[in-house]
Amino acid sequence: MTLEHIDSEVVREENGFSFAMRVAGAQQTVRVFVSDDALEGDSALPDEDELRSQLDSDRSALEALASEKYSLGRVAADGVIAITLSDVMKFIE
Repeated sequence: MTLEHIDSEVVREENGFSFAMRVAGAQQTVRVFVSDDALEGDSALPDEDELRSQLDSDRSALEALASEKYSLGRVAADGVIAITLSDVMKFIE
């Protein structure tokens, strides 16, 4: 199964941001957590506004990555899909 975009609030959490995505063909939603280190890019110490801007510009790619991880069963025990620096490294190189 894959995930699809829904208009959902982006919430600032400790060390990252989270938002919801819907399981395709269902009403069930899944929380996606994107860590700050996955958003840092070239900036050594970005502030919260820079991180949020990066999240907004990369959101479709991050949602595609979350959907791929969900399809592969890479979901935490609490049902969260976490996207970290190691997940996005393949796009940076």
